[in-house]
Amino acid sequence: MYENVSFVKEHCFGCRSCEQVCSIKCIDMKANAEGFLYPGVNEAACIHCGRCVQSCPAEQSDLHRNRPFEMYGIKSRDEKAVMNSASGGAADAAARSIILEGGVVFGAAYNEKQKVMHIEVDQADDLYRIQSSKYVQSDLAECYSRAKEYLKEGRKVLFTGTPCQIAGLYSFLGKEYGSLYTLDLICHGVPSPLFFEKYNEFIEKKMGGKVLEYNFRSKERKGWGTQLLLKIRTRTDARTQLFSLSRYGRHFLDGDCYRMSCYQCPFADMKRCGDLTAGDYWGINRYNPEMFSEKGVSSVGVNTEKGKELLNKMNIEAVPIKEEAFLEKQDNLKHPTPMPDSRKTFYVNVSEENFIDSIKVGILLKERIKALIPAKVFVFLKKIRG
Repeated sequence: MYENVSFVKEHCFGCRSCEQVCSIKCIDMKANAEGFLYPGVNEAACIHCGRCVQSCPAEQSDLHRNRPFEMYGIKSRDEKAVMNSASGGAADAAARSIILEGGVVFGAAYNEKQKVMHIEVDQADDLYRIQSSKYVQSDLAECYSRAKEYLKEGRKVLFTGTPCQIAGLYSFLGKEYGSLYTLDLICHGVPSPLFFEKYNEFIEKKMGGKVLEYNFRSKERKGWGTQLLLKIRTRTDARTQLFSLSRYGRHFLDGDCYRMSCYQCPFADMKRCGDLTAGDYWGINRYNPEMFSEKGVSSVGVNTEKGKELLNKMNIEAVPIKEEAFLEKQDNLKHPTPMPDSRKTFYVNVSEENFIDSIKVGILLKERIKALIPAKVFVFLKKIRG
């Protein structure tokens, strides 16, 4: 047992940088009552070297911050990869270019228990595991340490993740590596793994079997750029519903289930942590309607010369876009998600067995009407509205 265990509160991102940098291993990440990881310190063993504080991205939030000097609308030329990606397959195209050069890619994936973990991939056939959005905070485990080992060997590494996870990597490394490339994702905020675990239990009970697949951005029925569709598959059943009408999706979209640090995120602006920044090109109907594809289109910000180098190697179609197009419907490039009053009580009963049954489900009439609109009609209406 630890003595005098203290937890960093509001500013911690849960990235594990402090845990991995500690030379005497006196820091362990522990889940709090809401299910978010925070560092627990064995005060009796701590030698007060200060390395944990020096490697904390909350303490070095200005490290490796660059404003995009070029912005693009992007579609991967690999149509299968695009269909399996959240938008236009930008991150996947970057990953494939690194793997072609014998490199390693780190990204978020589901494990066999549907827990979201960061993993390493060095084969193109395995990239499907880290494709598409995983709307929950991923556990980085020992990925920073693993990435450092590869970098010291001179091997190319692409690290993808939320801006705070990229910031944590740079803080952990403490130096620049020429073979490191990073891609940060435009992030709204992250729900807790415990919330997702509870939701998974709820779904497995409802569907009568173990969930084999979650896809929060399924394009099978309505394509991209219309509505977010959640697809869930077991061995004997598969169901798809509007994300906003699910018990999990409603609260993700309402923003009342995020980590506390998300509401004051220092990375929610145009000074980016990654060499590249990727998200959905929501402004396409207004600025580049000729490029629209129901398979998906990404917006990508080039933040460093290394990012430009990586972009030039990617197998993509690209069109330059202006900053106003890049910012369209991307409020988290301007400010953090505001904290709703309901966040104060959202996780109060999360440990109870019927937690998911007790929270609100999406019953908004507007959302139900949208669910009935055919995809082609929805896209047409979006185009004429600009």
